[in-house]
Amino acid sequence: MKKSLISVVALLAFSTAVMADGASAYQKCSVCHGAKGEKAAMGASKLLDTMKKAEIVAALKGYKDGSYGGAMKGAMKGQVKDLSDADIKAIADLIGK
Repeated sequence: MKKSLISVVALLAFSTAVMADGASAYQKCSVCHGAKGEKAAMGASKLLDTMKKAEIVAALKGYKDGSYGGAMKGAMKGQVKDLSDADIKAIADLIGK
């Protein structure tokens, strides 16, 4: 029983450590999009704080695979290339509705 409890605690600690942190993942985004997604980046983007979580996930994944975006598509692809699916979800959970 004691070994099982220690194993569960260790597993929870490990999984919490590897889970994406939305605030950390969003930090570089905030330079253009604002601290809470309230700014139109380069005066052209959608306001992230008005988007649903699913829309943010779809946009970020689309930028990453090149299937989404207009004029800023190339710039955004470079910004999101290192985001994991967990990072993308964490950003959407932090900023989206």
